Amino acid sequence: MRLPVVLTCALLMPAGARAQTAATAEPPTASAEQYEQEHRPRPPTRLYLGMWTAHLKNDVIALDNNWAVGLSWRGFFGATFLNSYGRRAYTGGIQRTIVSTDPRPIGASLGFRLGFVTGYDGRLMRLARETPVLPLVQPFASIDVQHVSFEVSYTFVVVSLAMSYRF
Repeated sequence: MRLPVVLTCALLMPAGARAQTAATAEPPTASAEQYEQEHRPRPPTRLYLGMWTAHLKNDVIALDNNWAVGLSWRGFFGATFLNSYGRRAYTGGIQRTIVSTDPRPIGASLGFRLGFVTGYDGRLMRLARETPVLPLVQPFASIDVQHVSFEVSYTFVVVSLAMSYRF
């Protein structure tokens, strides 16, 4: 006789009270993935101040100063520079680090950028004859010495060396 009374009380109990009772009975546990996301360090903010490039399809490979200024912040990047043809270029997108060491006092990392770049014409690639905005896929490797970083990256036919300050 007691079982029907208990079931009737449970069914008549407001839904909020049932949820609260269930919540107090067993505290929710965070999954390993949630814990990792909450405790994963944020990517450092970087101020890029300088970039030198070499075009691999040129007969003579030389470093050109591109007068770059840029910023990476919370996994995004944006920059402006003078490209090797003397035109103002803009780039932006996402930046991710795949693997890195702790930067104390010297650290290293490997990562990539996905985004866009403007300011090029058909001299760089055939696609640039069709559109002023080109896709950007750029792997990079960097060495951090204290707060200063030296980065080497590759884009289509260009190898770049950049300097940044890490905050």
